[in-house]
Amino acid sequence: MDEPSETIEYTPDDVFRTAIVFEVALGGLAIVLGLTLGPDARLSLPQLDLASLPSIGYGCLYGLLAALPMLVAIEILKRIPWKPIQELEALSDDGMLKTLLRLSPVELLAISLCAGVGEELLFRGWLLSWMAGGSFADAFQARSLNIASLEFWAAMIGSSVAFGMVHPISKLYVVIAALMGMYFAVLLVLSGNLLVPIIAHAAYDAAQLLLTAWQGKRRQKVAT
Repeated sequence: MDEPSETIEYTPDDVFRTAIVFEVALGGLAIVLGLTLGPDARLSLPQLDLASLPSIGYGCLYGLLAALPMLVAIEILKRIPWKPIQELEALSDDGMLKTLLRLSPVELLAISLCAGVGEELLFRGWLLSWMAGGSFADAFQARSLNIASLEFWAAMIGSSVAFGMVHPISKLYVVIAALMGMYFAVLLVLSGNLLVPIIAHAAYDAAQLLLTAWQGKRRQKVAT
């Protein structure tokens, strides 16, 4: 008779380190792929100099504003009485996600920022541009971006589906993440500034994690 498998327990420190390393690794992978296969994901980011301060400021501002529609859409989605949505909501009460929500606000903010930078560098900064055959920033600035081409939409959809596939929390969440990936891609296309989807992504993740952690603590207080 087979003996029952042991349940692996993760401490908050384990989860924090794993999340940070994973997200940073994605950003590093984007840079390596850009340098070896092209295009360089960093080309879609503003330069770190005085002349680029307005672009950096606008990128941060527009990114924060762009997070709001996603937060509203998710809150509306949560109120739909559909079993897959209810099951997705219940995931915060168990497993690694429950441990993640025990982290401090500063740690949750750090993970969110790393996720915004790492995932956007890889999926929008590199993969989207690579699939489309070049840098979105260069094409946008040169007004040579052909949004009516099959190649463009294949890149938009393909990179978004890939983004969804690395969020296998549930089948529904893969679809939601893919739609968010498309939204982030549209932000890059409209702005030509990768900082916009980076900030939007990080702000959305931070708001969701902090809100979910706060709601969990409030439920515990009510229960006691």
